[in-house]
Amino acid sequence: MSKYADNRAMTPAQEAKLKKLGPFTLEQAKAIGISHQELSRLVKEEKIHRMERGIYLHPNAKAPREIDFQIACTKFGPDSVVGGLTALSYYNLANQVPQQTWILVSPEQRTSSKGYRLIRTKTPLNVGVIQGNGFRIVSIERAIAEGFKLASKIGERTAIKAARIAIQQKQTTLKKIGVMAKELGLDAYLTKYFEAIIGAIEG
Repeated sequence: MSKYADNRAMTPAQEAKLKKLGPFTLEQAKAIGISHQELSRLVKEEKIHRMERGIYLHPNAKAPREIDFQIACTKFGPDSVVGGLTALSYYNLANQVPQQTWILVSPEQRTSSKGYRLIRTKTPLNVGVIQGNGFRIVSIERAIAEGFKLASKIGERTAIKAARIAIQQKQTTLKKIGVMAKELGLDAYLTKYFEAIIGAIEG
């Protein structure tokens, strides 16, 4: 590659694509004609922000409140899904805002980053999933059903309270949660907490 090519500016078309992408990877940059060397130079010149290892962002990219979700799903790949306590918080069903982004991934995924809490699971990652703007997140029904499976990690009271709030505020129904639990093979977890949910709703 010529010295000129390494020092050329981004074209308007490339900039437009990067702004639209939001968080992006080296592979995505290469796909629009920006080499690793060019990307490193753009980061050094502060024309591109390095969000974390392997994840970049154009400074003028539209950054929604779900930017952390976009970065997580970019980092862990197209099958990753925001879930766990992060999803419950997103749906305003948990008082606690987690310091880490909880994300569902396949069993072989690993990370050394302290910013994420990986939920390695064999539960299907294409059931009860909503496609957001640059990220995937579990539906409210899956968030609740899975909350009971993760009760030892998020707390039984948090899981039960999330179900109670969602049902009382008519965000979903116990029937819909039950259907989702069955699809995910989590019936046993819902059954275990069924009386506690009903009691909390009636109480």
